[in-house]
Amino acid sequence: MGEMLGLTENAGDYESWLNEVKDALASINMPFEGWQGIWAYDFRQEFDGGTKANEAALKANKFWWHEQNKAIGQDCQKTPNCWLPRDHRGECQRM
Repeated sequence: MGEMLGLTENAGDYESWLNEVKDALASINMPFEGWQGIWAYDFRQEFDGGTKANEAALKANKFWWHEQNKAIGQDCQKTPNCWLPRDHRGECQRM
């Protein structure tokens, strides 16, 4: 029974954390439901790794922009995993 309780508590913690992520994403006009439905980001891994909700939201934002840029053929060609669009100004920024 204790193991079941632990799983329930962890699930509740995850849901609370994920709600914080959703709020952070909404604040930068990146609705979770829209983007996660197209390109799934591994939020569970971030939660399990102890990543703060705001930081996970920023990582997801970069991931989603990277995926979108690739999908439309506008991904950066200078540096692998740079989330900025092709021919961007300034230095590359890895995800």
